Amino acid sequence: MPKITLKEFEDRRGKITSAMLQNRIDCLILLPGTNFYYLTGLKFARERYRLLAAILFSDSELTIMGPSFEETKMNTGLLEAQVHIWTDEENQYRRVVEVIKSKCGPKARVGLEMTINYYHYLAFRAELPGAEFVDPTPATDEVRALKSEAEIECLREAAARTRARMEKAPSQMQEGMTEAEFAEIFGGSAMVQFGPTTSLPNETAGNRKLRSGDVVIIDAGDRVEGYRSDLTRTFFFGKPSKKMREIYTIVNEAELAAIEAVKPGEPAETIDLAARAVIERAGYGDYFTHRGGHGLGLDFHELPICATGNKNLLRPGMVIACEPGIYVPGEFGVRLEDNVIVREKGHELLSERGPLYFQ
Repeated sequence: MPKITLKEFEDRRGKITSAMLQNRIDCLILLPGTNFYYLTGLKFARERYRLLAAILFSDSELTIMGPSFEETKMNTGLLEAQVHIWTDEENQYRRVVEVIKSKCGPKARVGLEMTINYYHYLAFRAELPGAEFVDPTPATDEVRALKSEAEIECLREAAARTRARMEKAPSQMQEGMTEAEFAEIFGGSAMVQFGPTTSLPNETAGNRKLRSGDVVIIDAGDRVEGYRSDLTRTFFFGKPSKKMREIYTIVNEAELAAIEAVKPGEPAETIDLAARAVIERAGYGDYFTHRGGHGLGLDFHELPICATGNKNLLRPGMVIACEPGIYVPGEFGVRLEDNVIVREKGHELLSERGPLYFQ
């Protein structure tokens, strides 16, 4: 079983603080979520009226602050950290700001992670009016986009688990079952769609019943050490029509083109453009209604954003879900998705493709 070790967390802290220094960020405030977990290895709920925060300073000092009843858990992280507690009666934002002022002064350059809630931002601004709140992305999302080999092994194992479940799927389908019933049988995290519902890319499992001749889309993932796979397969329950076979073949070619476009030094948009070229050439350009791919890691959607217009360059260590699709309104949709690593000399397929589901 792949494992994220103490050394991995120490390396992460080094990468984050290096990025902070390069971008003149004095301290970084993280609230419970994937950035918090990435740095500390700890998971907490994020609450509206009760603050819990990790503060990382550019000299690598880590402070974790939260309610007194969480003190034991806050002390269980692998990285050494200063732990401060408070009660619900205290001004929790002021307590955080006091720590920041003691290290950085009242005019610190503070990075509030981008997922922070607006009411948190307002509270921090009120308590630290002299501070400059700056973009934290170079020290959070951009660091996380470049996966270590340990992270990649977690993603590889997650993909293998999802693929194994996908291979069982055809034998689990029965006429008359609903999308929701099949999703429960399939297990884990999965979006299941039957028939005309497949023409809606993000529709969740509902009460549509499986019928002979239906297209079936399963978009699913598993987690290993928090790292997520993201695979999509399109199946046919019964014999597919000529149009279904045609569109499936086009989407398969588009996914192959997207995967081949994964190369270091190429703009992230290249993945989308490669898939889109195949689909447009076949006359279905108007029916490819989302980007061709996205970064993958602790979240399903991370950097890089593989959409036309994104000129940011692909770098070794990025893991990307390539996912072209064609969606014919009111009829059916087809999507295929696999996970790919950007390597020094090209790419490596993280999840095995296929098999292709029609004869």
